[in-house]
Amino acid sequence: MKLIHTSDWHLGRAFHGAGLLPAQSEYVDHLVETVRSEAVDAVLVSGDVYDRALPPPEAVELLSEAVTRLIDAGSQVVLSSGNHDSAIRLGFAADLLQRAGLHIRSDVRSIGSPVLVGDTAVHAIPYLEPTATTVTDALGVTERSHTAVLSAAMERVRADVDPDQMAALIVAA
Repeated sequence: MKLIHTSDWHLGRAFHGAGLLPAQSEYVDHLVETVRSEAVDAVLVSGDVYDRALPPPEAVELLSEAVTRLIDAGSQVVLSSGNHDSAIRLGFAADLLQRAGLHIRSDVRSIGSPVLVGDTAVHAIPYLEPTATTVTDALGVTERSHTAVLSAAMERVRADVDPDQMAALIVAA
C-alpha cells in the first residue's frame, strides 16, 4: 500500500500580490508524475485545498485538473476540507464523485465512514469548527472546543476499527 499525504494546497493563493497558480500547477505535475512512477494507491489531501471559501475560477479549474490526472494515473484521491475551504462547496457532488475515485470528506456526518483503499481504511476528518452548532450537535458535544469535537470525532473512528486490528497497527508502527 502506497499513500502520499499532503495538505494545505491553498490553491488560488497570492503572495505579495503575485499569484501562485503557476507554481501550484508545477507541483501538481510533480505529484502526478510521482503517483505514476511509484504506483501510489491514494493521495490524501488534508484540508485547505483552496486558499479561501470562494476560490477564483482558475483555482477550481486546477483542482479539477489535478484530481482527474491523479485518478487517471491510477490513484484514488481523498480530500478533506480545512478551515480555509467552504465545506459545502468543496463537498458538492461528493457521493457521485466517489464513484470515480475522488473521496471528499467535508461533512461532519461522514466521520466514522472510512474510504477503503484496498484493504486499508482511511478515516479523513474535515475541519471541525467547535463554535458551529451543526458540528457540536452532530457529534453530541456540549463543550465548544477543538479538544471536545476532535475527541468525539476520534470516538467515531475508533468505533469503526476492530480493536485487534488497531493493536496490530500500533505494534506495526
